[in-house]
Amino acid sequence: MTLENTNEMTPDILKVAVIGAGHAGRGLASYLSIYGIDVTLFNRTFANIRAIRENGGIRVCGMYDTFAEITLITNNIRAAINDCQLIVVTVPAHTHSYYARIMAPHLQSGQVVLLMPGRTGGALEFMNTISYSSITRDVLVAEAETYSFVSRMVDEETVLLSKIKTSVEVSAFPAIRNKELLQALKPLPLNIKLAETVLETSFNNIGAMLHPTPTILSAGLLESRGGGYNHYHDAISPTVGRLLEKMDAERVRVAREFDTNPITLIEWLTSSYGARGTTLCECIKSIDAYDNVGSPSSLDHRYVLEDVPTGLVPISYFGKLAGIDTPTIDTVIDMACHLYDIDFWVEGRNIESLGLGGLSPLDVLHYVKTGELPEDMTVEQPLPDIFGLEVDEI
Repeated sequence: MTLENTNEMTPDILKVAVIGAGHAGRGLASYLSIYGIDVTLFNRTFANIRAIRENGGIRVCGMYDTFAEITLITNNIRAAINDCQLIVVTVPAHTHSYYARIMAPHLQSGQVVLLMPGRTGGALEFMNTISYSSITRDVLVAEAETYSFVSRMVDEETVLLSKIKTSVEVSAFPAIRNKELLQALKPLPLNIKLAETVLETSFNNIGAMLHPTPTILSAGLLESRGGGYNHYHDAISPTVGRLLEKMDAERVRVAREFDTNPITLIEWLTSSYGARGTTLCECIKSIDAYDNVGSPSSLDHRYVLEDVPTGLVPISYFGKLAGIDTPTIDTVIDMACHLYDIDFWVEGRNIESLGLGGLSPLDVLHYVKTGELPEDMTVEQPLPDIFGLEVDEI
């Protein structure tokens, strides 16, 4: 049953709910609290937040040396989001549909839900999942292309904030609500830039390019040694780099079919980290920020379990919708299916779970801009639930 909007949210006091108390959620909640924002923090498993609940907040180190008080730390989703003007979802993208379902009965008119990040098709899947709720049109759903921080949990009580990203693009679904989104995010101490549509933020999913393939190709090393190498400098060799460049070229071709102008992987590395080189491998090797980045310690890692179903799979399905082949991306997906014994083609985001079944590329463009589907279209229902990973920066 949908919660009736009997409570009016106070406009002059910004209240933000952060959903997910992992590396990302704790970093964001702490940062917002430091800047005087009233923050509530939700985590599905109470044991993981027991220590900070008892302390009443989170110890912060790195960029700041302070204690961030958190107004409410809870595993009760209704209490967490009640009367919050903004809800920032920092859980792994492959659990977005689950959180959409548990939030839907408690969402209130005028609230903004920001998926940080949305990966590929996050806002579309979230809106499609809550479409049964009568309040859907009164809630603004948006996605960010990536996470705004570099943050890490040091222990159960402490988070390390080491970097705030200079610019993160966001977009509302539908795009006609972008100005409304910008106004809602304006009070946040974050570096936000508007993208034209959620297709732009979705197709600029750089993690899907950099994470799964090097992990899959290092499977033997992972299992025999438990990791212990540098994911970027060691696992992305010249040969692997060329494979990633082929995948990235396919991503770019698909994106352009949907009237977006995606940034290439090399362009992104150059603008984000000042990378130097003519090949992907050369650019990766030139990035000092990657020097201390380790590797997964097992194959049970979000680099595949999140980035394949919410990155590579939907990119491939968008390609199929537009008649664009993605043979390299499809090969990596198939390898992941065999390696993990999981049908990522079924578990991952597909055209139906994104609410795009039966649409042409032109229909999709119209839909993400206006929110309007052809009159004879029906909305599909959500994906299965998978848990256990953490949002991370790339």
